[in-house]
This record gives sequence, C-alpha cells and structure tokens, in this order.
Amino acid sequence: MILSNIFGAIAGLTALVAYSYYLKQAVRGQSTPNPSTWLIWFIAGVINTFTYFTVVGGNIYQSIFVIAVTFSVLVILVYSLFKGRFTKIKSLEIIIFLMAIGIGIFWQVTANDRISNLLLQSIYVISYIPTVTGLIRGTGKEHYVSWLTAFISYTFATLSLITNNPGDWIAFVSPVVNGILGNGLVVLLILQQNKVRRR
Repeated sequence: MILSNIFGAIAGLTALVAYSYYLKQAVRGQSTPNPSTWLIWFIAGVINTFTYFTVVGGNIYQSIFVIAVTFSVLVILVYSLFKGRFTKIKSLEIIIFLMAIGIGIFWQVTANDRISNLLLQSIYVISYIPTVTGLIRGTGKEHYVSWLTAFISYTFATLSLITNNPGDWIAFVSPVVNGILGNGLVVLLILQQNKVRRR
C-alpha cells in the first residue's frame, strides 16, 4: 500500500514536470498552443478525472497523475487563451470534440464510470495520430524530454496499480496504452528522427 502510494505521488509529480516543460516551450515561443485544442483536452480531462477516480476505487494516490494532467491542461489552456492563436480547427479535432461530448452525455445518462472511462481512452489514442504521422513522414518536430517525462510518469502510475491492484483491468488502460505505449512510441520516433538528421 505504502509503495503504491509513493509510486502514485511520483507519477503525479512527473506529470506536472512534463507539462511544465511544454509550458516553458510555449513561453519561449518554441510552441504555440491552440486554445481550441486545449479546450477539447480539458473537457476530456475532466471526464477522465472523475471516471478514473471511480475505476480505481476512490484511491486518490492512483488518481494523482490524472488530476495532475487535467490541472496542467487547464493552466496551458488559460495561457493559450491570452497568448495563443486560434488557428483553423482540423477535422480530427472536430471528431475528438464530438467524441468527448458524446462520451460526456453517455456518462451523465448511464452513470457508468467504467465504460465511460474506457471509451474516453479512444480520444487519447486518436490524439497521437498527428504527432506520430508527422514524425514518420519527417514533417513534424518534437523534443523528446517532455514525452520521456510523461512516459516515466505513466510508468510510475502503472507501478502504483501493480503494487496495489484496484481489481479492475480498465484502470490499466489509461497508463499502459496511452501513457507507456503512446508516449513511448513518440519517444522512439523522435530519437530515430534525430539519428537520421545527424547522418
């Protein structure tokens, strides 16, 4: 139990570090957060926070990383509203927005936190598509530090679940599929891209 709580706390802390690095990039002008995009992520994050808390049986330590991510997204959303630029909303963002609203309605109507949280993970899976595609084609450019820090955060979140299993396999979907596999894939592609550029 204690080890699980420690892992959960570390997961939350490293999540804050990952998003802090992104915010630092935004302040320096290295990234330009689009308010529309971050609003979508915030809506999804709020639903994810409430449903995930139920999935892990109300364990606050195992929920810290989700709370930290949602809080960080809110901070970047507020920053982007004042400093960001509203760019043309892409079709993928529209799809994600409609999915988030649809899942939110489903969640309110059915009060089924488990299925709602599971459905919500599809939004995060889809969100990797533009980044992964850009890196594979060589048209996208990312820095590995924030992605690697996020990978570490989700790894600790998974360890928190392993050392104190909440008894629901859905609890593992978010940190393993979206956290470890998603961020891990991006890190590998970034390192491969950097390797090619050095040749």
